Amino acid sequence: MRLPVAILAGGLGSRLRPLTETIPKCLIEVAGRPFIIHQLELLRRKGIERAVLCLGYLGSMVEDLLGRGNGLGVQLQYVFDGSVLLGTGGALRKALPLFGDAFFVLYGDSYLDVDYAAVQAQFERSNRLGLMTVFRNHRKWDASNVLFANGQIMRYSKDSPSPEMQHIDYGLGILRSEVFSRLESHQMWDLADIYEDLAERGQLAAFEVTRRFYEIGSPPGLEETRSYLSSRGRPECCFAQTYLSEARQIMEQIDTAEIEHIAELLVEVRGQGGRIFFLGVGGGAGNCSHAVNDFRKLAGIESYAPTDNVSELTARTNDEGWETVFESWLRTSRLRPQDMVFVFSVGGGDLEHNISPNLVRALQFAREVGAWIVGVVGRDGGYTAKVADACVVIPTVNPNTVTPHTESCQAVVWHLLVSHPAIKGMPTKWESVSSDVESRLCRS
Repeated sequence: MRLPVAILAGGLGSRLRPLTETIPKCLIEVAGRPFIIHQLELLRRKGIERAVLCLGYLGSMVEDLLGRGNGLGVQLQYVFDGSVLLGTGGALRKALPLFGDAFFVLYGDSYLDVDYAAVQAQFERSNRLGLMTVFRNHRKWDASNVLFANGQIMRYSKDSPSPEMQHIDYGLGILRSEVFSRLESHQMWDLADIYEDLAERGQLAAFEVTRRFYEIGSPPGLEETRSYLSSRGRPECCFAQTYLSEARQIMEQIDTAEIEHIAELLVEVRGQGGRIFFLGVGGGAGNCSHAVNDFRKLAGIESYAPTDNVSELTARTNDEGWETVFESWLRTSRLRPQDMVFVFSVGGGDLEHNISPNLVRALQFAREVGAWIVGVVGRDGGYTAKVADACVVIPTVNPNTVTPHTESCQAVVWHLLVSHPAIKGMPTKWESVSSDVESRLCRS
């Protein structure tokens, strides 16, 4: 199993001002997306399943964007510096309870395309407290700061490099948690000091990397990384290509087990004579209307969407308020425990941020009644994902196209469900016509 990764992303990004005046460095746009998305996708491809982001300056923006990482294939947790800056080593010390015995560590401004499994294997063979990846750069990208020999770091100094040093700290390391037992908590420590101490004690193994690194910590580095990630594997890329590529990635990552769980609940609803109430706003409301047709006609389940009744919807909004419109509709429909509330939403509802509060109120009522709750939602799933009996969260591969991909995938998921062998009760028109024509041709 791959070790978890600590991502140090709490710096001020001073060298990149004015870009970092209103956003943290890791959210700077690179090749059409925030840099952190590229970094996390790379980690996922390398087999990393869990990452802890150590944040400081404007860190809440990072958590708001990424949530728990449901759409990225990497489970995310967050630790914040707080009012006192802790430095890179102090940030790791504070996050220590989340790591286990050992963990990878890298910076939030670096793109390190290396064999993480091989790095971990080297560390485990070394029986040392830490490992540093190194790159022989001949002072090309920055001052060489590592004396490397026989698979070990003989000397490391960020501030006082010597002429015999031919390697540079590549930016990826592994540390055992026990290293931090020597450090006082809530004190400022620099990761470089920890590496230097381990090297002096003969406790810092090494892994030599032969492929250069990319970083966004400086204006020249940012431009290089933008050029690299924009052109890599997409020599003639256009928006249509990019969008459809994102759609393919999303389809590969959708949680099929959760879809099957929804199918099982739908079978139970139909068996108990229950009804489905589809709830959505905007594009989600349009999907609700279509889904009502399919579940009534093809699956034989009594289904409704309050947004189909424009007169009642607008009257309730005018007289009672938008926040309670769905809840009131469900109360009038006498929602029962054998019924299901099915949500199509991008955000899933969030009272604190005033995102679809009408969905939240309706779901609170559904929980009181004991009705089934399911949903197909985007981002981190919001309130729907928290309270649902089953919920498909559409993965985020590009924060700039969350809404169109989520609403498109809602249609894919409900069409899958009404086509599911356990649910489908009636044939669709064109398939039945085609089968009839083929049958007649065979007889003739």
